Amino acid sequence: MRDANRLVEQQYAMLLRRDVARLPELYATDAHYAMPGVTVRPSELPALLRTWTGAFPDLQVDPLGAVRTAGGAAVEQRLTGTHTGVLHTPFGTVAPTGRTVSWEVVDVVRVRRGRIAAWRSYFDWGQLIALLGLRVAGLSRVPQPAFGARFRRPQQEPLGLTA
Repeated sequence: MRDANRLVEQQYAMLLRRDVARLPELYATDAHYAMPGVTVRPSELPALLRTWTGAFPDLQVDPLGAVRTAGGAAVEQRLTGTHTGVLHTPFGTVAPTGRTVSWEVVDVVRVRRGRIAAWRSYFDWGQLIALLGLRVAGLSRVPQPAFGARFRRPQQEPLGLTA
């Protein structure tokens, strides 16, 4: 448990100091870092995290809770930052919006022999895109049945109220 605590705290501290070049030193050589739509090796992690600190130069991490075990940790936090740089997403790039946004992230970290073996960051891209005031092209605002006609909601009867 001590290794997991130490490694998680080190990675967050390095991110907040914008000192991400040495992050691969915390990882096992066969480790990976994943977030929705992206999986990288430790050597690629500094470039990935620089895209976030470039898009949100004032990025802050506020811990909300954690569960820690001998083999790792699950850490919930709220990230807050002002979107003043280009954000690179799996859907393309997003020009700066100037908006200050907060979104929740859960990181699940597995540790092996004193190194990070896997770090999975879970968050909702849809929530973040909406907070930035964007719409994904092709999405409709009209609710559509998810499973076809068989599961459609029945038409609601008028209540018959009068004024």
